Amino acid sequence: MIIVDSVIGNINKDKKLKEKYDEMSSKNCCERIKISRLESQRSRMRKRSEGMDLALTLPQGTRLKHGDVIILTENKMVVVEIEAENVLMIEIKENIHEDIEVPIMVGHTIGNLHRPIRIEKRKIYFPIQADTEVEMFKKLLEPVNEYLDIKKRMMVFEPEERMEMYEH
Repeated sequence: MIIVDSVIGNINKDKKLKEKYDEMSSKNCCERIKISRLESQRSRMRKRSEGMDLALTLPQGTRLKHGDVIILTENKMVVVEIEAENVLMIEIKENIHEDIEVPIMVGHTIGNLHRPIRIEKRKIYFPIQADTEVEMFKKLLEPVNEYLDIKKRMMVFEPEERMEMYEH
């Protein structure tokens, strides 16, 4: 068993590490460990990549991210892969102009349910556990639905780093 006590970097944020990943990937020298988003918050866990058994003993407060490199040798790279999950995407349409009621209502509704969020321009993403939640959010936001596009998506969800959120 190999003990991992730190994150080397992230292939999605470090250009040199991405180049190394591409090079090693072409030689079949890359392995992945798949973890859920909730597991990514754990500092201690045991996982298995395609070829080795790993014990992660990371510093308290470390959150693994999609693309984190946890092992890098001359002939091996192990990369974290966060599993895709169901999320709800709420897009605020551009036809609201300066109407502040819509974003406040959306924020209040999501905030009351203590969901972690990801914001990308006019889109807000947050995890859901069941398909029935799509209809629930449409009903909760019914007064402003004409200004929203609400859809279920499957994606690797990583919450905003600038906001600390613990799910209930």
